[in-house]
Amino acid sequence: MKIEIADNKGLKVIALSGDIDMHSSPELRKELMFLVQKKVTPLFVDFRGVSYIDSSGIATFVEGLKGMMTYGGKLKFVGIPERIMEIFCFAKLDKVFEIYGTMNDACNR
Repeated sequence: MKIEIADNKGLKVIALSGDIDMHSSPELRKELMFLVQKKVTPLFVDFRGVSYIDSSGIATFVEGLKGMMTYGGKLKFVGIPERIMEIFCFAKLDKVFEIYGTMNDACNR
């Protein structure tokens, strides 16, 4: 998995690519929780390059969302590929996370 953290017009974006699994999720958790500790909001996660996610990756995002809720932060997912979206829908996590097709959609809500 590759993690890139960027500013997009003053907004923090975590762009991910590759597999999010038990081997890579600790690195993701470290980066995500660092931003949570800094109380970044909104925080966008770009999934367009993600090819796979397992339960450890999902748990990492749940933990990040819980941390952000303590200060009213927003965690917004963008561009989730269909095969990954099926996992979120099956687990009913599409009702928990804010999920958008594009950055423009996410920024306008």
